[in-house]
Amino acid sequence: MYAITDTVALVTGGTRGIGLALAEALLQAGGRVAINGRGTTPEAEALLAQWGIERVLPIWGDVSDPAMARSAVDQAASWGGRLDILVHAAGGPAPGKVTDLTADAWMDAFAIHVHPVFHLFRAAHPHLVQKGGAVLLISSVAGIRGCPGTIAYQTVKGALIPMAKALAFDHGPENIRVNVLAPGIIRTRFHQAMTPEAKAHNIGTRIPLRREGTVQDVAEAGMTLLRNEFITGEVLVIDGGMSMRITG
Repeated sequence: MYAITDTVALVTGGTRGIGLALAEALLQAGGRVAINGRGTTPEAEALLAQWGIERVLPIWGDVSDPAMARSAVDQAASWGGRLDILVHAAGGPAPGKVTDLTADAWMDAFAIHVHPVFHLFRAAHPHLVQKGGAVLLISSVAGIRGCPGTIAYQTVKGALIPMAKALAFDHGPENIRVNVLAPGIIRTRFHQAMTPEAKAHNIGTRIPLRREGTVQDVAEAGMTLLRNEFITGEVLVIDGGMSMRITG
């Protein structure tokens, strides 16, 4: 079992939602965490106030910028004296059919969801290889099963899965593990625009467990993948059984 105590982690998208929940779980397990976001949030400020700069390092900047992605790794490793865990949770919605999207919107989806993994991993590799590290990517069930009107989001979230497997194959001999979480409908800002009718349909028809998930559900699953030293190249779905359905 991989001990989280005294490890140093970098969590992109760590100021809200799933990323914040993962950062909190890592802190509670004894780790030190650098949280990255485009800017501060009340949740990030509360985390810093609770744990202090010795345990939490805020790094503000957009990791869709390759230079910022590399800088985030450098800042985290310099602050912590090492870097053991990399979590890429930064992301956001990318709605629209292919006929609705601009070329810029299509490229922007890759810029925030996929391309940062390339730059983050390359920068983190010299640190991760020191004592064997763990990488966790946040995908979505939309990257596994169909979802109407979200071609860019489905494509980029789906791309994270073979990307993780390729990294896991290539760097397994270095004892670097790479895994993926694929959440379903988790109650965060991401779903705040969902209508009451859509929520009722999801709970009553689409999700066998008849409830939405929480960020804590996802964080607990993420901690399992980070801790278990014999899991790599895998995708763990957290969706209440929604994606196993044929219709609905």
